[in-house]
Amino acid sequence: MVSKGLLPSVKEFEFTIRFTAGTDPVMDLFQEYPTLRLRNATCTVTGDAMWRIDHVDGPADAISAFDDVFLDDSHCNECLDEHCCSGTREYQILDRRPTARTVYTYHTKTDRCCAVPAIVTDHIGDGVVYESNRTGGEYRWRVLSPVDTSLDALFDQLDSSLRDGLTLNIDRMGNAELWRDKTQPAFPH
Repeated sequence: MVSKGLLPSVKEFEFTIRFTAGTDPVMDLFQEYPTLRLRNATCTVTGDAMWRIDHVDGPADAISAFDDVFLDDSHCNECLDEHCCSGTREYQILDRRPTARTVYTYHTKTDRCCAVPAIVTDHIGDGVVYESNRTGGEYRWRVLSPVDTSLDALFDQLDSSLRDGLTLNIDRMGNAELWRDKTQPAFPH
């Protein structure tokens, strides 16, 4: 049974962060291997921690390079600023194939991290749903929000967090469109 009146109309916004070559070791892989693609299957954020499951696929040599860079827990794969956060990251490969990986990430101390999910959750609060996709030099985000409020302060904070070589483009804001028609399966067969 669906309750009425508990949530305002769910809002959706989409934005892209573009990376210049040489500004981020993970995003450099996506520029070096144009067919390499990472999709977020799920992302949960609290005030100081984040859990994610990501699926990456591409040529075997790109996947090998991805393992070397992405699974290095001394580097934050999500930080937008130049300082990098002091949190810890733990990775576990849930599925390993020659041309694909499914990776579980547990990231602590995101309250001191300039990462998109941490910034969005800090601004909006609970109930946010994320979908993201990395290809080429772009990290695209699609977000569902239960909060019907201005997002100007959020985008100002995201933009001011970007280190040199990163740019923010707001692609769309409005009512949630048919999520089913746009969402691709996170775990292809």
